[in-house]
Amino acid sequence: MWFDYKLSSTAVILALVMVVIPAAGSAQETAADSPADAAPRIDIVGASGTLVDNIRAHIGVPDERCNASQRRLNRLVPGIRNDVRRAAQALGFYRLQQQITITAAQASQTSADTNGADTVNTCWNLTITLVPGEPVRFGEVNIALSNPDYRELFVPVMNNLPVRQGEQLNHGNYERLKANLSSHAVELGFFQARFVKSELAINMNSNLATVDIEFDPGDRYRFGDITINTPDALSEDFVGRFLTFQSGESYASETLIEQRRQFNDSQYFSRVAVTPQLTAAVDNAVPVTIDLSMRPRKAYSAGIGVNTDTGPRMRLNYEDRYFNRRGHRLSGDLSLSPLQQEPSLSYVIPLQDPVNDSLRFSGGFQRQESDSFITSTYRVGVTYQTLLDNNWVQNIFTNYEREDSELTAVADRSEFIEQTNSLISGINWSRTRSNDAIYPTNGWRLFGQLSGAHNNLLSDMTFAQVYGSAKYVRQTGPGRFLLRAEMATTFADEVLELPISVRFFTGGDTSVRGYQFGELGATNDQNEVVGGKHMLVGSIEYDMRVTGNWFAAAFIDSGNSFAAFNEMNLKQSAGLGVRWLSPIGPIRLDIAKALESGGQYRLHITMGPDL
Repeated sequence: MWFDYKLSSTAVILALVMVVIPAAGSAQETAADSPADAAPRIDIVGASGTLVDNIRAHIGVPDERCNASQRRLNRLVPGIRNDVRRAAQALGFYRLQQQITITAAQASQTSADTNGADTVNTCWNLTITLVPGEPVRFGEVNIALSNPDYRELFVPVMNNLPVRQGEQLNHGNYERLKANLSSHAVELGFFQARFVKSELAINMNSNLATVDIEFDPGDRYRFGDITINTPDALSEDFVGRFLTFQSGESYASETLIEQRRQFNDSQYFSRVAVTPQLTAAVDNAVPVTIDLSMRPRKAYSAGIGVNTDTGPRMRLNYEDRYFNRRGHRLSGDLSLSPLQQEPSLSYVIPLQDPVNDSLRFSGGFQRQESDSFITSTYRVGVTYQTLLDNNWVQNIFTNYEREDSELTAVADRSEFIEQTNSLISGINWSRTRSNDAIYPTNGWRLFGQLSGAHNNLLSDMTFAQVYGSAKYVRQTGPGRFLLRAEMATTFADEVLELPISVRFFTGGDTSVRGYQFGELGATNDQNEVVGGKHMLVGSIEYDMRVTGNWFAAAFIDSGNSFAAFNEMNLKQSAGLGVRWLSPIGPIRLDIAKALESGGQYRLHITMGPDL
């Protein structure tokens, strides 16, 4: 003998209501008109886990006085029995057997408390004894779309069903399946979607529940007229270039989200509202209104910082965010420290994709000083930046540079004071992926560049250079591994023919930390550092939280630059560090020692993101 139950949507929704998580201690709530320290005790025997939680949540605490008579309490039994049955069936327990006993308060009834003393039971007790039986499980799950042409659009829902064959029946998961179909349809513009059939059939003989759903998405709506309330500060033509969709395209909520992100990422607007006018749809076309508010046109900023490579540092910045109605930008920067001074000016022209494509004209001066060199460089250039389809940022650049340089690590410095002119052109790519901008536990950053100059093109020398760097962060155990590598090679006849700014020196905060900034490099015949054509640097670091936002770290660095690969002489250092996770990123204090004989301890202070 077997029974076949077919539950309507209304019945299933009623069952779903019972699948809730109870508040802690709900069974101990005080009944009405009870003494402040009295409450009925509810015991559920023979089951555990979500079944007990669901039953407790549904029956709650029956509204009856603690001193109610036995006859009055017995009237509660049929209602409690029905509540238990429905709560159990909501989780698939259709064969559940139950026995309910309510015992009125007895003045003579006592029990031992936790201190061993006898206390009087001043409220009634409810005991529910259960034999759950084998739960019903999901059998076949049949989902059909009335229009199979749209099936591809619903693959994300079909591939992530909350209902799977063989799993225990849960009416909440069945309703969640229907809700997922409906919400996904709305997100794709199927505003007239409906269920032609939604049936959950339970076969008590096989103890299986079959799901049969036929879903009719209906017609898909389109985007209608797009109205942009353009601020006077920018032209309509320029703002129109931010649009990522057009009238007539199929409606999708994700398209509107991406459009809002596009405006936000532009840094022109303080408020962006992209609103579909659903009630104004005509012939399945939904008008869209875009309201924009501008950020302040001019911005000034100042900051101070410190690191051991350049010492204390001050930075001033001025930005004109929309220099004209075509969205051009003008910015100026001034960075000052004892060992580095760098004023610069740039003018940015947004191109067809104003968020990702731009042309930047820049000029400036940089003076840099280390134990090995002093350089003063005047630079003007132009850079074309674009975002590639695979999310790599690409820069194509040309810079004209005039450099006055001096090697300070050689005995006869007068022989190494020179002036060079070069037109350096190149291309670079970069990409960063991280699970957190401030403190990533999983992420990486890659950068690669090709550059060079030719003596027939406004340059005093000919060279080609390849440079690459990588950083990798990975959570392991209680802390993180941070791996770093830099590699470079130069194709040129002699090291001393190259401008000092394109030679490689190592050592410092972000290199081999047991050495001072620029202290390491290829040497001449007198063993004096003159900089190298090639470079190789690597680092392994592990940090872990000690308390709060404080972390401890240990690291090993290795690297050097060299004039030829057969002259490679890598230097090593190791050390310990402390990190404080500030709101703007980690602030690091490291103590490192060169592992070569006679190496000294060096203090390094840096700040900024890990990637």
